[in-house]
Amino acid sequence: MNDRAFVRLENLQRSYHEGEQSHPVLQGLSLNIGAGETVALLGRSGCGKSTLLNIISGIDTVDSGAVSIDNIDLIGLSEYRRTLFRRRHIGFIYQFFNLIPTLTAAENIALVLELNGFSSAQVQAKTQAILAAVGLGEQQRQFPDQLSGGQQQRVAIARALVHAPSLILADELTGNLDAETGAQIMTLLRELINETGATLLLVTHSLAVANTADRIVTLEDGLLQEREGHFAW
Repeated sequence: MNDRAFVRLENLQRSYHEGEQSHPVLQGLSLNIGAGETVALLGRSGCGKSTLLNIISGIDTVDSGAVSIDNIDLIGLSEYRRTLFRRRHIGFIYQFFNLIPTLTAAENIALVLELNGFSSAQVQAKTQAILAAVGLGEQQRQFPDQLSGGQQQRVAIARALVHAPSLILADELTGNLDAETGAQIMTLLRELINETGATLLLVTHSLAVANTADRIVTLEDGLLQEREGHFAW
């Protein structure tokens, strides 16, 4: 890790509106994440953690504030440009895997490379390499419903990392797994990220997971605190 701010969030404001009522979620939130740093984000359910990840990835927008990744101003990009940026530079890992059920493990991974314009030979080579790295070479032709939860999460990690993104966003990646499998998944993710030097922001309720990070921050009342949340376990 170095001290250069790779992700910059400045004074983010985000509210949801229901009829005439406004529900603030982020209330002036700011955060810098260094290049290659791993930051764990804690917070109660519904406090805005997933909203924050969606804002960082450009899926969601802010009412006001600034978001930059590697000195690229995401707020100033068109929706199309944000989509391209996300596809090329960000890997997303979800709690419930979000694999396409009609594609095999290898096809789920290859799709990311195809969308990014890699050649057929590159798609084949990179897919095989990442499947081997996550220990699923023999399961590559299996569909998601033929895999265990831990295996599906390995596919999801491989899909998120195969195009060598500079930023990984993980939303409760162990939340749907038993403790032993979750620990194995975290070890695998850290090993792969250490090889690439990617920056990682992971949302979790687990202190065991959070304590693998370089830094822990807690989202509470729309702001971030540099401390552990007392509601984590």
